[in-house]
Amino acid sequence: MFLPKSLDSKGQSIFLDLAFGVFLFLLLFAFIYSQWQTNISVASQESDFEELSSRALMSCDSLVSSAGTPANWFLLSSADDINTIGIARKKRSLDDRKLSRFLSLDYNVSQQKLKLSGFDFYFHLFNSNGIDFNYGVSPDSNKVVVSLRRIVDYQGVESIVDCSVYRQE
Repeated sequence: MFLPKSLDSKGQSIFLDLAFGVFLFLLLFAFIYSQWQTNISVASQESDFEELSSRALMSCDSLVSSAGTPANWFLLSSADDINTIGIARKKRSLDDRKLSRFLSLDYNVSQQKLKLSGFDFYFHLFNSNGIDFNYGVSPDSNKVVVSLRRIVDYQGVESIVDCSVYRQE
């Protein structure tokens, strides 16, 4: 059975139109899917950074602005009795005894009392009189780090506290 030439060519053009339509659909689907994945990835990174920022802000401000709980935590013999660490005599005025005790605490205890489980931190206090105290784990350059600086009074001298918080691997 022979079909006229005009009917035979219409069948081929319908197949080509269908193939072209399917190709365009798959191309559009792949583009939309890749954009979706990119948006999810960006949102996840932003969420992680927001959590990191809030933890850094909470721990640094608590450390330099509060006396800790209980207020005489630096006199307690057991770290288990400490609820939170604060090294301030009053807001942003640091107490020598509290700072000394903080610097002598085990890193894991400090991490727990600052509510930084799952995060690492680095504390740096310095001023123009040569005071330079470091405590914690210094972050390497491959980490996403939130660093906060606070101007404080230490021994009557304007000093700077640099608190860095980053996620553990």
